[in-house]
Amino acid sequence: MSDPVKPLLTPGEIVLNKYKVIQMLGFGQFGQVFKVWNHNLQQFSALKVVIVRDPSQHRALIEAQAMSLCGHDHVVKIHTADEFNGAVLIEMEFIEGGSLGDRLLREFVPVADSIVYVKQILFALEYAHGRGFVHRDVKPGNIMLAPRNAKLSDFGTAIHAESGLGATALEFFYRPHASPEAANNQEFSPLSDVYAAGMTLQRAANNTPAWGHVRKDEASFRQDILNGKLPQRLGHADWVPRALKTILNRACSGDQAKRYKSAADFRQALERLSILRPWARLSPDEWRCEYDGRVELVRYVPGKKPSIEHLVGSRRKRVNCGSFATEREARRQMERLVAQLTYQ
Repeated sequence: MSDPVKPLLTPGEIVLNKYKVIQMLGFGQFGQVFKVWNHNLQQFSALKVVIVRDPSQHRALIEAQAMSLCGHDHVVKIHTADEFNGAVLIEMEFIEGGSLGDRLLREFVPVADSIVYVKQILFALEYAHGRGFVHRDVKPGNIMLAPRNAKLSDFGTAIHAESGLGATALEFFYRPHASPEAANNQEFSPLSDVYAAGMTLQRAANNTPAWGHVRKDEASFRQDILNGKLPQRLGHADWVPRALKTILNRACSGDQAKRYKSAADFRQALERLSILRPWARLSPDEWRCEYDGRVELVRYVPGKKPSIEHLVGSRRKRVNCGSFATEREARRQMERLVAQLTYQ
């Protein structure tokens, strides 16, 4: 078991005579994030503490990003950047809803919700790419869920593609979502962000908040990243519709020539999906949606011959009902039926 992370700030501490630390919100490879009360602005903020070799350069880049990106609805707003004890403090808007990563840990996230979140993040990436920035850290933990929309956070590992200027060294990026050209040659471009966004959606659609079940063999896990094979190792859950699988396979292609050419292309492919039944999983045994003014249920029924039922209102849709020899067969068919009916 790994040792607990030692907080860089403590609750109750006053920092720079304006921030009162409330609690740690999270941590990662590149820093820690705290909820703070800003006495000057009389509001809660999220404060990220980043330890870097050159705080002045990091601060300058963060301020440049704030100036370039702060006007977009799907980018978390950066208020200020300060230097403090050899670190950079980045004050950002505080979003009460937490991240997509938090939600995946807390509950089952419907596929329809994940598609909406990633479409909005692709708007943010399109905006950032148009201003020369490559994010390099797109993942569920950096998608913040505001009341009305999703917002992309943490441009702390971003680089300016044309100049190569970055707040962190090129080797610091989120490796599990790295495209082969990024993982092998540190070649970062809008196409590598497209790959990472595809990995993010694949994990969200599968409801895979962590890597435990696919990371048992660390050596082969790392090799799959280098070879662009991690999406295949992750696979697709049975409830993921075929049309979405096709889109994800292209977004996560290890061959840049076969990948979507831009965040806009990826987003437009998702927008062409027409979800009829936005299924939510109530339990491992039952799915629910509202369609055409009626509640529909797909559920597993245990017994000597396990079966599945599709109910529209109170009526059984017999063509979709059936019995199976084993529980596993019945459950897989239930999830495949959910995938089939999503767009039918």
